[in-house]
Amino acid sequence: MILSRHCIPLAAAITLLSASLSLTGGFALLLTYNKIPEFQSPVRKILVFLTVADIFSAFGYIVGTANFLRLDDSQKNSTDPICKAQSFVTTFASLSSFAWTSIIAVHLFLAIRRQQDFERNRLLKIVYYILGWVVPAIISICFLVLDKLGRDVHGRLTVTGLWCWVKVEHSNGTRTSGIVSLLMSGKLWELMTYVLSFSMYMLLKINTYFERQKNRSYCWSDVDGANLTNEDERFCFTWLVLYLLRFWGTIRFFFAVADVQSDEIIFADTLFMYFQCAGDSAQALGNFILFCLLDKNIRKKYLEMIGDFCKTRKKYELLNAESDGYQSTLYTER
Repeated sequence: MILSRHCIPLAAAITLLSASLSLTGGFALLLTYNKIPEFQSPVRKILVFLTVADIFSAFGYIVGTANFLRLDDSQKNSTDPICKAQSFVTTFASLSSFAWTSIIAVHLFLAIRRQQDFERNRLLKIVYYILGWVVPAIISICFLVLDKLGRDVHGRLTVTGLWCWVKVEHSNGTRTSGIVSLLMSGKLWELMTYVLSFSMYMLLKINTYFERQKNRSYCWSDVDGANLTNEDERFCFTWLVLYLLRFWGTIRFFFAVADVQSDEIIFADTLFMYFQCAGDSAQALGNFILFCLLDKNIRKKYLEMIGDFCKTRKKYELLNAESDGYQSTLYTER
């Protein structure tokens, strides 16, 4: 769908605000993992990799939106070097985010069903790294080499906000090719992530339900050898966070594929675009809220850290005040 001129200011404001908050949440989650030992479980280490990918996505959306705003009207339908670089970064980061989301789901399923700590399985860790970093990099590099990354010239297959993704030329016979490019550069992997993550977590919830029918006090931390904590059950909601945040862009993709130009579809597409601008760049923020702010133990640690910081600062100010008073006394005696 073609992006209307009057949509640009609001879409830009939503994207920049959402992506900035997501960057803040992402770095806060990384700092939490680094500073709070209780947060440093093996599966949370994989969450760190997911957060790094989401941070790159948010940064790319900020760059892409800022770049679009600085362009003249005559340049907004063309692919400039910044647009292409941003598209490469966000394509790689999105693919990596989908991969790590799926890896977390499979990792937890294997840990609970096999009752093993796969953190010590070096071969499996190598497979995780290949799927999470190498494969997304190869796909992104292929699209870059094939000159498929950039801005949709005529906007007929535009399913992003103001940022760049896949370049579609719209010459004869290229619409199907454009749809295939959109699928292979992210949308297909996103849909597969929805299905795989949902399936794994539902199986885990069913397994947990039946275990609690046998033993009401059953928790994931009771699984021998899995090296999990009770709070790790929150991972069953990661697919839901991903789905709620990226659902809007998926619907817009199907609108674009259907190529229906009715007033109702155009209105819905524009409305969903605003939700997409907020959601696509907010995954790091969503995970920070889910795993940090909603965890009472982590909130308690935050309060303790803030209290220690305030005490240290107050002590420092008192020492400075005493030092200033002492120097003032010496000056008066002289």
